[in-house]
Amino acid sequence: MNKSTKILILLIICFEFINCKSKNELITISQTTPDEQIIVRLTLEDTTVLSIKFPNSLVIKNNSYLEKSFVKIDYHYTETQSKWRNLGIRLYESKENILKPISTTGKKTLLRNESLQYTYYTRHYIDSSKAVQLQFKPYIKKMLNQKKDTLHIGTVAEFKKIHKELFEKLTKNDSISIQFLDGKKLGERITVPVEW
Repeated sequence: MNKSTKILILLIICFEFINCKSKNELITISQTTPDEQIIVRLTLEDTTVLSIKFPNSLVIKNNSYLEKSFVKIDYHYTETQSKWRNLGIRLYESKENILKPISTTGKKTLLRNESLQYTYYTRHYIDSSKAVQLQFKPYIKKMLNQKKDTLHIGTVAEFKKIHKELFEKLTKNDSISIQFLDGKKLGERITVPVEW
């Protein structure tokens, strides 16, 4: 074997060794709860809280030496009403400390060793039973006084302190998944539990 062939083989072996991480290590997904406000929505017809939107942040990191692309971010609800109506999530990226809405579908590319951060809002539906709606009475009163159908009611941390049981019921076992591409075809889908 000549010298250039040996160098080429050595480079191929080195490249394969560097990329011999498991698929789960090539992409990491971390979550943090942002300081964005929770949003509740009221139905003006019967003055009940219809839905609540919880904010969360997602960091997707490409740990490989190759470019990775994904086409869809899905939120999987386990609470019955939200699962049945599944309207997905609203996805945002921060530009100059302002959240700009972006599509949950459409190709997004991570360069090698790059991270992308997104904020998203869930759409959890609220039971119309009297016991559940009673927890929202102060918010309902405020919205009716202001003649509004939405209200920002504090952060996730604040809500969890006041309505821990309801928060757990709405978000328990929810997950988020990202559909990656393998060339131009659909590739691996990575699903992780949602962390608050």
